[in-house]
Amino acid sequence: MCCILPSKELLLIKGISDAKVGIEAATKLVPFTSASQLHAQRQEIIRITSGSRELDKVLEGGSIQSITELYGGFRSGKTQFCHNLWVICQLRLDQEGW
Repeated sequence: MCCILPSKELLLIKGISDAKVGIEAATKLVPFTSASQLHAQRQEIIRITSGSRELDKVLEGGSIQSITELYGGFRSGKTQFCHNLWVICQLRLDQEGW
């Protein structure tokens, strides 16, 4: 979530003075996450396979926490691809499903 507040509104937040309206204000509004914490969180994300290793590389692993737009020409296989993903999502994790 992202929000933009003018300095006047930031000054209304308890504990934020004129001198603190920069970095300290941002850290009070948005919790800080280190790169190592973010990396650990990303390692725990469940990923969906498309059934194709090369396509998985292009899609960067198919995270269930993101939206990927699929587009292509008429009769290029978009619907078939989505049907395949639907079936894969019905499989258990030990069957390489979702």
